Amino acid sequence: MPPQALAAVATLLSFAPHGNRIEIRLDRGAAELVWVTPSTFRFRRTLDGPLPEVQWEDRASVPVQVDDTPGAVRLRSNFIDVAILKHGLLLRVRRLDGTPLMADLSEPRASGAGLIWERQSLAGVRFYGLGPRADPAFDARGRSIEAETPFLISTAGYGEYHPGPGVYRFDFTAEDRYQIRAPVVDYFFHYGPSIKQIFEEHKDTPGGSRSWPVSAEPLGSWDSLRATLLRLVHGAMSALTGPSLALRPYAGTPQELVQRARQLGSLVDDVSPGPVGLSGFRKQLETFFATYAVETRDKGFPLWHPLPFQFPEDPECNLHTDEFMLGDEMLIAPIYQPGGKRSVYLPQGVWTNLETNAVSPGRRSIAVETSALPVFARNGTIVPLDSPGGMALHYFPTLAAEFFLLESDPEGWSQVHAAPAADIMRLEIEARKARDYQWVVHHIERPSEVGFEGRKYGEVKSAGALTDRTWFYDAAQRNLQVRVRVAAGEDCIINLSF
Repeated sequence: MPPQALAAVATLLSFAPHGNRIEIRLDRGAAELVWVTPSTFRFRRTLDGPLPEVQWEDRASVPVQVDDTPGAVRLRSNFIDVAILKHGLLLRVRRLDGTPLMADLSEPRASGAGLIWERQSLAGVRFYGLGPRADPAFDARGRSIEAETPFLISTAGYGEYHPGPGVYRFDFTAEDRYQIRAPVVDYFFHYGPSIKQIFEEHKDTPGGSRSWPVSAEPLGSWDSLRATLLRLVHGAMSALTGPSLALRPYAGTPQELVQRARQLGSLVDDVSPGPVGLSGFRKQLETFFATYAVETRDKGFPLWHPLPFQFPEDPECNLHTDEFMLGDEMLIAPIYQPGGKRSVYLPQGVWTNLETNAVSPGRRSIAVETSALPVFARNGTIVPLDSPGGMALHYFPTLAAEFFLLESDPEGWSQVHAAPAADIMRLEIEARKARDYQWVVHHIERPSEVGFEGRKYGEVKSAGALTDRTWFYDAAQRNLQVRVRVAAGEDCIINLSF
């Protein structure tokens, strides 16, 4: 009988817990399940012979209830319930309330140089990830994809990552199942349930996030610029947090293309600009980039937040791989074709165009025509922008907002907060470092008074006349500007009265 026939009827003979590791003894081959956290486990299996040795990092003990039932071994952590069927060794993972997450439909079988097996695909579930690609939609349903990065995210509430080297293919062409072709059965299962929680679980997975080159195109073109944008966004959706981009291929191309390549490249942390150079906007984002680098380190989030990552409840976001959120605050819609026009989808919320100060409600598409990079700030955010004279803090009411600024000298965090409170609006800077700040509060009526605890700030007649503790109201834009010099350790509070 050939090995694949034997594998099709594998039987679990016994199991033995060894701390977080569950050794699974079979009548043929070997298997194990290792708990990494209460929401993540690693499953490995061979069809014949022992499991290869792997290096395991010491982890805290994960409390797991183990039940040996007639048909399956049940493993129940604080978040998920895993059933390992004794006949066929199929895995079924559910939430504790019984909601299905992931389910094997077939046992792995030999196929060419690797293995192939199938999993359930629930109705209405979308699948994201699988590495940088130039697809116009996030959802992999209906497609067969050779995965550059075998990290798959399911909106059912889980992610799976296959760390072994080799070629992987995920086939979603069937309606009720997907097929995995892999060199080995070795994967991490991450329960979220949200996409952001899946990324946090994935953060410390061996071989996970890494530096990667976005493009190897020797000559820049409009087509390559579009492909670069889509690969960057899909890469971010695959938890690839270290994209590396070289702009030299765009040197010598038409000036409009150079300009658009510069705008896009300026938003990549690891960029080699060459003669193309970087935009002025990049210089304004130094503190912003440094702050979000800590989020990447601590949570595994990319700096570029794909729209389904940020707005998982909005199904329209699945269709827009050519725009993204820069952090939580700004929606970026790069222009990647000649003519300076494009359509931009605005998700839920209220959005301000940073170039024009125009306000647009979300959950709709708008037309944009500009030579600049289209950037939209969301209501209820503070956008910090560096300048030679200090830092501008753009606040977009009426929702409350805060931002934590990473300081390098001295090390620590400055905190900025803004919120309406009764008949006033309160702006606050808890400074770790001495700096000049300029609040820019968008879309408000002219205040009757600006100050704090009896100290009134002076009003000036132009933005160019602003000095410490003075303010200017731009009636045409309906924006208020307040300039303050804040000392290290100072808690600077400003009340706007109306």
